[in-house]
Amino acid sequence: MPRYSILITVLIALAVTLSTVSFTVWEFYQLNRQQYLSNIFSKSQLIRQIYGDSLHRESTSALLEVNLALYQLFVVHDRDLARKVLENGKKVQEESFEILDHLQNQENPSFTPADKNHIEMFFYGEKVYFHITTPVSSLLLEARDLKPYHMGNLLYAYLTIVWIILFSFFYILKSFYPLRRLRDKIKRFAEGDLHVSFKVEGNDEISEVSNEFDNAAKKINTLIESRNLFLRNIMHELKTPITKGRFSVEMLENTKYKSRLLNVFIRMEGLINEMALIEQIASGFEQTRLEDYRAVDVISEAIDLGFFESDNYVLDINSDLMLHVDYKLFATAIKNMIDNAIKYSDDNKVVITAREGKLLFENYGKGLDEPLSYYTEPFTKSHKAVHSFGLGLYIVNAILESHGYRLHYEHLNGWNRFWFELKEPKT
Repeated sequence: MPRYSILITVLIALAVTLSTVSFTVWEFYQLNRQQYLSNIFSKSQLIRQIYGDSLHRESTSALLEVNLALYQLFVVHDRDLARKVLENGKKVQEESFEILDHLQNQENPSFTPADKNHIEMFFYGEKVYFHITTPVSSLLLEARDLKPYHMGNLLYAYLTIVWIILFSFFYILKSFYPLRRLRDKIKRFAEGDLHVSFKVEGNDEISEVSNEFDNAAKKINTLIESRNLFLRNIMHELKTPITKGRFSVEMLENTKYKSRLLNVFIRMEGLINEMALIEQIASGFEQTRLEDYRAVDVISEAIDLGFFESDNYVLDINSDLMLHVDYKLFATAIKNMIDNAIKYSDDNKVVITAREGKLLFENYGKGLDEPLSYYTEPFTKSHKAVHSFGLGLYIVNAILESHGYRLHYEHLNGWNRFWFELKEPKT
């Protein structure tokens, strides 16, 4: 789903609602206008009747005007006004009519067929006019009791509905604002800001969710603090007797027992260090410490960490090659690779090559007994790895994954080749 799917859904709902309301109001306007025009045009029947009676009785114009005035119909004598109405007015209705059949006879030759008699209704200004024409006369009447159609009330109702819809829409958007703030706070919390507060005053569902997040965050902080305190204490309690033990052993005479005891203390110290690193891997790396470093500096740090002799490695590194890594963690991964390459080579040597986006470690010796994926699991090792805890490649692989690198391996012509390569090489 799109990132702002809720907002898009609300916008679509708003558009559909406004479209539906607008269409409904427009159809109602059309129907209401047509009904209004039909109602006021019905007055044309009265006009035809009065006009027909006047012709039948051959009444005078004055008498015709009096009869029309009784029904709020007044003859327009102003020729300029009549011309403006007929030329500029809006003709909204018209029809043909015929004189009653019993009036059409030889004694009344003035009566004509329907196709020559017309009555039209005009809107001009704020007034309604009727124009009646026959072959013998033409008459323009102003209906003073009628008004042109206006959609004022309907428009007011439509704007009120639209305002209510828009107000509801913005109210809904406002109700989403706490949700956006909650999202931003969760993002900050995930990035390591463990002291962010989710507390929100209110009784709605979003406030309840925020407050539950706040309670959960406090519990997580408590667990993290307890864990850190435990690790600090356990590391101190374990390393202190080991250090004292090694110091005491160094004071003994050089015998096979001294060598055995010293190896025991060294293995215990190594195990503690690797366990601490595993715990760091399991809890997630701090990606905020990623910076640009020269590859030669990171590799030199790895060599110093492993106390490797210069006879054990050959370097082929471009001094300008840069790595965007966590300095200590990436140096630890390189140190483990160098250590493994030297330990499992036939000549106790490793060739380290650094190219753009790739670090290569080569040693001459027997290939791996199992697929590479077997050794990237914790506590798995080769049968001849007597002094290993089976964590080396597991730690290396975990560090590489956190940096966007992938560990590869091949055995070719008696050479083992391990290399670090970016999952998505820079272009």
